[in-house]
Amino acid sequence: GTGSFLDQQASRIGIPVEEFGPLALQSNHPVRIAGRCTVFAESDMIHKQQLGHKTSDILAGLCQAMVRNYLSNVAKGKDLKPPVFFQGGVAANVGMQRFLSDTLELPIHIPRDYDVMGAIGIAQIAKETLELKGKPSRFAGLEILHSEFVNESYVCQRCPNQCEIVEIWREGIFLASWGSRCGQPGGKR
Repeated sequence: GTGSFLDQQASRIGIPVEEFGPLALQSNHPVRIAGRCTVFAESDMIHKQQLGHKTSDILAGLCQAMVRNYLSNVAKGKDLKPPVFFQGGVAANVGMQRFLSDTLELPIHIPRDYDVMGAIGIAQIAKETLELKGKPSRFAGLEILHSEFVNESYVCQRCPNQCEIVEIWREGIFLASWGSRCGQPGGKR
């Protein structure tokens, strides 16, 4: 998504992603970056670098491009009204915060758990769906965080495919496996 793209661009420029936002805020003249798709945006950034534009101006332009892209695709046709909450990993980027707020001409709020709100939301939906269907949850509780997990991999010899199987075990109990192309179950440690 957007966060991964911004992380790649920070890496390409040679800065830690944590410095991306603060550096973008140092811009005095953001350059216009094509934001319709990431391929064009990256190509445009490289071109702006070749023309000699300052890194801060390029990063600010990229933040603006990402905001424009969001507004013209995700928020298209929607009347955004306060309060505006910014969630997801990109919300940690102060450059994105500023340019989103400036473009909307509204203050934005960053919730405490901005980076995991999507996961919390889908967990709540899953819980409610199970309850509606009268099915028990397999949620093991937060004490699972203190359990010892082991992952193991091996080449399965049960058929000619020789699949590389990866298994996850918690305190000696088989939990899951993946990598089987033939459908043979895991848990054969």
